[in-house]
Amino acid sequence: MTELILGIGKLFTWSYKIFPIIGHFVDWIYVGILCLFLLYWCKRIVDFGQKDKEYDRDRL
Repeated sequence: MTELILGIGKLFTWSYKIFPIIGHFVDWIYVGILCLFLLYWCKRIVDFGQKDKEYDRDRL
């Protein structure tokens, strides 16, 4: 198990050495992906809220 964790750590260490070569392009990709996930999550929250209101109206 320790070898697996150390292997993952070495992979991350190696990948961080490549990032400066690529530049800030990777940072903007991460920001874009995170923004898309945030928008999707917010849409789901609104949809769940609307379903709850519909459910409450049916029970009254």
